Amino acid sequence: MCDPVSAALGAGQAISAIGGYSSQVSQTNAKNQQIKANYDQRRVAYEKGNLDRLAIYQTKLIDVKINQDEIGLAASNAISDNTLAEAEADRQLEAKLQSIQVAKLKGTGVADEGGRSRSFGKNVTLKAGRAEGAISGQRERLSVATFIANRKALEQANQERVKQWRSVNMGPGEAGPAPEMPKFLKGPSKLGLAVGLAGAALTAAAPAFKSKPGLEGGGLTEWNTDMALDAAPIPYNP
Repeated sequence: MCDPVSAALGAGQAISAIGGYSSQVSQTNAKNQQIKANYDQRRVAYEKGNLDRLAIYQTKLIDVKINQDEIGLAASNAISDNTLAEAEADRQLEAKLQSIQVAKLKGTGVADEGGRSRSFGKNVTLKAGRAEGAISGQRERLSVATFIANRKALEQANQERVKQWRSVNMGPGEAGPAPEMPKFLKGPSKLGLAVGLAGAALTAAAPAFKSKPGLEGGGLTEWNTDMALDAAPIPYNP
């Protein structure tokens, strides 16, 4: 016959076991959810960092291309300015040379007499020759200066272009290590729950397993001793 008290104790133990198990499951789930949320946050930050890295590199590429065009245009403008300056200077020198040549054709306009007649206009010619030589030298120096200026402009442009490309020629760089997959917590053992429920069942059924009168504790009582004395002897057959 089932004892109401034992049954209530067994039911309480069962409820306690189930409640404890459910509480542990809830706590484990909550902790795992937090672990997952932290991992998702790190993963999103990692992916965003990669996208930002690629976007920044593409922006640098566009800037470099624009700067390349600007550097080339600046060099071309510098060379054009140098060429125009040389042409203007050469035009002025050419005008001076033509004026000297015209003066040579005109001569002094005075006829010298006597022994000096053989040197008539010689000084003018010599002066004109020296002027022509000076103009020719100026033209050569002007041409050399223009060449040097153009070469310098090209070298500076090339240096700037190389500097620009060096800032992007290594690519966007490698991505950093991705966040590792976290280790989630294990839930409570179902075997522990089964043991708890089994203990509760034993508690509830304990009255049914109690010893009958005379068998308490398995020892000899007054009742079972008398039964043993009154029992028929066991036949002995050697």
